[in-house]
Amino acid sequence: MHGISDIHHDGLVITMQIGTVRVVRILVDGGSSVNLIMNNVLKPIKIDENQIKKIIKKSNVLIGFSGETKNTVGEIYLPTYLQGVSSYERFGVLDCLSSYNAILSRPWIHNVRAIPSTYHQCNKIPTEWGIATIKGEKSLPRNVTMNH
Repeated sequence: MHGISDIHHDGLVITMQIGTVRVVRILVDGGSSVNLIMNNVLKPIKIDENQIKKIIKKSNVLIGFSGETKNTVGEIYLPTYLQGVSSYERFGVLDCLSSYNAILSRPWIHNVRAIPSTYHQCNKIPTEWGIATIKGEKSLPRNVTMNH
């Protein structure tokens, strides 16, 4: 809890490498059932259209908290890397404005066996070297940029 206020209701926001790019403002959301990535984040990743990792044109309807719907423009499989933890994830691609560049949900949480804690603002993930602690980015919720 060092550096974290006891009274907060912040989401767990992290930075990680997706594909070839370091992406900031990624929400870890155990209440969602699909990993999402914003279309504008894919541009700097330099996806080779001849590889299997290209966008699969497939529209899925996502239903939000208040019943609003958004359609994905497709899905893509991308490698993710975070402090020694690698995985290959399926993302739904959204072409809209968002507070986050990506959302990692239960599929990612289960694939890497993460234990996210919004209260403690961190993820604990088992690795072959022990438990990795990935701290949330406290300053990022107010900073909407992507580093690459």
